[in-house]
Amino acid sequence: MGWFKVKSNHLYYRGRLSREPFSTWAKTSDGAIAIESRAQEDRLRLFRLSRARRRIWRELDVAARTQLLRDAIQSETDHFAKVMVEASHAPGLPRRTIAFHRLVIVPRALIAARIRTGLRRRLINAPALENLDARVFEFLCEQLVMELDAGIADGQVSVHRPLLTAEMWGCVGRDTEYQWVDPMFSGPGWGGHLLMFEFPRDGLSRKVRKEVDQAVQDLQKSLSNLSHLQRHAIVRTAVDGLPSLT
Repeated sequence: MGWFKVKSNHLYYRGRLSREPFSTWAKTSDGAIAIESRAQEDRLRLFRLSRARRRIWRELDVAARTQLLRDAIQSETDHFAKVMVEASHAPGLPRRTIAFHRLVIVPRALIAARIRTGLRRRLINAPALENLDARVFEFLCEQLVMELDAGIADGQVSVHRPLLTAEMWGCVGRDTEYQWVDPMFSGPGWGGHLLMFEFPRDGLSRKVRKEVDQAVQDLQKSLSNLSHLQRHAIVRTAVDGLPSLT
């Protein structure tokens, strides 16, 4: 189960963390080092690694259920929405105009890079996390970014079921296959893009909704004509055109 869900066209924190991502991370080199460090710190002997792993997870799980951290994580959905809208204004991204409103393709890697930096900065001072091992904290932050994005997938967003963000913008589609930049630069799992649409204040008529549906398909098809160099240039122009993170 994901950590976030779409309800009433908005993203919400479920109030707890599922254990599967932690179990997967525990098998990585960083996870193994964190578990070994905890075993030494607690001077564990019998079943030392499994006990250390359980202690780390229990502390993380308990922290994520406290009201202060629940509120902090929920507020990250607002920051995520803000970044999605901000990125939609970046220059050079593929776009169409439907009834004077913009439909924009935004690479997921662009959004992830911007939310990742701010999220770490905001959570590092959270009292519930102050005693976490640095590697465990990094796992939590990175997984939160992934789970925010996964919430869009779980919500099966579309023109008919948009994820509403801010300033009347909404996400109406998600792709994970298209490669804008080399994965070695964006990190694994950040291919593809989101389709962001600037909704009219009085909602979409059936006619305009059909036009947006068609524009989404046309815009997606147009990407097949872009070379690797053109894709990289589009992302670079977008990055350079966005305001610096503060």
